[in-house]
Amino acid sequence: MRTILTCLMVLLAVNPLFSQKTKQLEQLLAAYDQAGQFSGTVLVAEKGKIIFEKSYGYRNAPKKEKTTNNSLYRIFSTTKMFTATVILKLEEEGKLSLNDKLSKYYPKFPKGDSITIANLLSHTSGIPNDTASENTVDEETFMKFISTKPLDFSPGKKWDYSNSGYYILGYIIKKVTGIDYDKAIESYILKPLQMNHTGFHFNNVTDENKAFGYEFLSDNTSNEALRFKTDHPFAAGAMYSTVEDLFKFNESFKSNTILKKETIAKMFTTYLNDHYGLGSTVLTVDGKKRIGHDGGGPGYRSRYYRVLEDDICIIVFSNSDLSHTDDIVPKIENILYNKPYKIPTVAKTNPKQLKKLEGIYSTGATDFYVKVVDGQVLFREKGYPTCSLFPISNTSFQLDENFTFTFKPDQTGKMNVLVVKFRDGSIKTGTKKNANYLWGIIGNATPGGWDGKDTPLQVDSHHPNLYFLKNFHLKKGNLKFRVDNDWGYNLGLNNDGKTIALNAYDFPIAEDGQYDIVLDMSDPIKPQYSIKKSAL
Repeated sequence: MRTILTCLMVLLAVNPLFSQKTKQLEQLLAAYDQAGQFSGTVLVAEKGKIIFEKSYGYRNAPKKEKTTNNSLYRIFSTTKMFTATVILKLEEEGKLSLNDKLSKYYPKFPKGDSITIANLLSHTSGIPNDTASENTVDEETFMKFISTKPLDFSPGKKWDYSNSGYYILGYIIKKVTGIDYDKAIESYILKPLQMNHTGFHFNNVTDENKAFGYEFLSDNTSNEALRFKTDHPFAAGAMYSTVEDLFKFNESFKSNTILKKETIAKMFTTYLNDHYGLGSTVLTVDGKKRIGHDGGGPGYRSRYYRVLEDDICIIVFSNSDLSHTDDIVPKIENILYNKPYKIPTVAKTNPKQLKKLEGIYSTGATDFYVKVVDGQVLFREKGYPTCSLFPISNTSFQLDENFTFTFKPDQTGKMNVLVVKFRDGSIKTGTKKNANYLWGIIGNATPGGWDGKDTPLQVDSHHPNLYFLKNFHLKKGNLKFRVDNDWGYNLGLNNDGKTIALNAYDFPIAEDGQYDIVLDMSDPIKPQYSIKKSAL
């Protein structure tokens, strides 16, 4: 017993900072968890040792199943580091060269003799970022589609992020190896590193640790985010993983397990820009180089990077669009470097008072939309995504200390004024309008087509959240629901063909005819709809 106690005392003496940092990290994440502003898993490591790993929120909200450190998350564009690693490994093996022209693999691709594999890896190819899921169902469909698009700039002259280039890299990997892209990733990376909880085809995963992705998530309600019908976006972002598996990948760059030291150095060197190398983000902050790759898509956020000089690794996965991931990560780093940081105090709010904040606030130049759902205040500026505000009081909220929202009374004493202070110091003030949300339909099944304006829906005078059109003529084609001609907030079908999700698949109209259309927004998180042929 004396020996055990002595060992514990030595460990605490050697690692007092680890203990203190762990406590600070726990306090930080607990605040966001208590406010319902984070669902996911966090891993922090220093010099190869995990000093913090913890999970929050739900992996399956309807079943009230909590996330764990073994939860599986989609990591979207973090996939690009895996794609780049295999390309670089194939170069080491002499099976391709970064100087290979695209025309070597696709002889008919326009200007393919001026685009190199290095250009594709570094987002300097000029190929436009155009990877809508309907155009990426397979190699033939995508290559035929992207070949018709003019280059945004001459290859190697500029930098512009392009998922399209990574689709092409995935197809090149298949051509060179003779096996499917996902099998190549498995063979070259996942098996050697024993990343047994990482892979592709997330829709087919039945593991109990699978974390579903949500566009809204709280203790009492949720709505699942769009699930792509295919394994989209392929080599640009189709993978899933756990934090511990991704940490194994991180460590492989230190041990040169997959790639040689000189190859890794090339991967982590900026290429024709100041922030991106070959499949990895490369930034220098406070004189220290950091590498990694973030990812994000419907329902998920992935943040991963390593500070090379100090061997600090931060991995944050989230399964909620509204999690405050981008605010949490800098605070984690400040804790690790003993820099000042603030843990916001969670206010006790009054649900009835919060409901009074709902409405549309106009500045004259733009509109602010405010909804309150299960105690969360949801804010959206026209043209931008929705965000969930951290409560400081019943009338004050924030995304972070420099991005604040203050509701104020007007001359009548009602909370009809919203003042938003942005991070750049600018301020916008909106006044509440006595107006309903202007829902409409858009698409080639409607009179305005995809490029025109919405056909407005009528509002039921007895049920202001019920929108409709009766005996309205639609053409064979597709449509979506949209607010006030704003693509920042549109509704479509999830991949089950039944439920509604943000930025989802089109509603199909099978034939020309007269239709009765209903959009029920009584529950803004789980809207209901009906599109039926009108009765004769």
